[in-house]
Amino acid sequence: MNRTVPGALQTHLDSGVTTVCVLVKITPQIAPDGGAPVPLGLTSLDEDVDYDDGVDSDGAITYHAAVGVEMSQAVSTVDMAIDNADGSSLIAAVEFDLPATEAELSSGIYDYADWVQYLVNYEDLSMGHVELGRGTLGQVRVLDAGQRFTFEELGLTQPLKQSIVQRDSLRCRARFGSMPVGTPGAESTERFPCGFDTTALWVTGEVTAVDADEPQFSFDTDLVAPANTYRPGLLRWLTGNNAGRQYEVESYTAGAIVTTTFPMTYPAEVGDEFEIRPDCTHWKEGDNSCQTFHGADWVLHYRGEPWIPVGEQDQINIPGANG
Repeated sequence: MNRTVPGALQTHLDSGVTTVCVLVKITPQIAPDGGAPVPLGLTSLDEDVDYDDGVDSDGAITYHAAVGVEMSQAVSTVDMAIDNADGSSLIAAVEFDLPATEAELSSGIYDYADWVQYLVNYEDLSMGHVELGRGTLGQVRVLDAGQRFTFEELGLTQPLKQSIVQRDSLRCRARFGSMPVGTPGAESTERFPCGFDTTALWVTGEVTAVDADEPQFSFDTDLVAPANTYRPGLLRWLTGNNAGRQYEVESYTAGAIVTTTFPMTYPAEVGDEFEIRPDCTHWKEGDNSCQTFHGADWVLHYRGEPWIPVGEQDQINIPGANG
């Protein structure tokens, strides 16, 4: 990748003794209040940096040191492979007047935001900057009980690697519960939807005990459904520290024990209320399969090719291929 380096900054870099830091500017697509999005600035320096990149009308923005930023080594390619890097930053406590609260990060406001990364001389910002990269973020994840968040910086070639047509698949490609594009009030819409209304599947429950070893994964409930009813499943928290968050359910075993696929932001607590429903395995038959929800009409809703011939070796490597 060719970069334009201002002459003064190049001289500083060549001097052997540098005072440089990284600035990361993240601009969401929307704002929490529905107004104009406000850029979020992060810096690797131990003090705030006010810098105007001169790109748009934002003017100088503050790159915050209180939350900082830690970047992995960027993976850049000369072909059409995807450029990316991972970043991690702290979430400011409520007493700090800083952007990007935990609630905003969890709500998805910063998912797929635009980002740009600069290298500057913090002792003399008039030297300008080197643009190290730009693109869009992946999904932003809140970790460690709301203490930090991580994000993936995807380069400009990433959109060019996306498939423009659906690929053949043994499993159904549609999201369970998705409806045709334009359906009012639909939870999700797709061009080739599942078409099953999941509204009636949701039931409410309450945490009765928490796994002492894995409190962010597993907990007992007051549910009465048989084992494996919610395997796989979808869980939404209604109260408690995780209220408003949604998680995939990996297992639902005897004794009404729920285990999530990924760790929850906060450990579950006795008395926390939630709602849960079964999810589809995306296979044509078996428990919680397309035939479970659509019955004899499953073939009208299955967005896959379950009869693709699979060799014996491939059957060993592809779970469910023997079904």
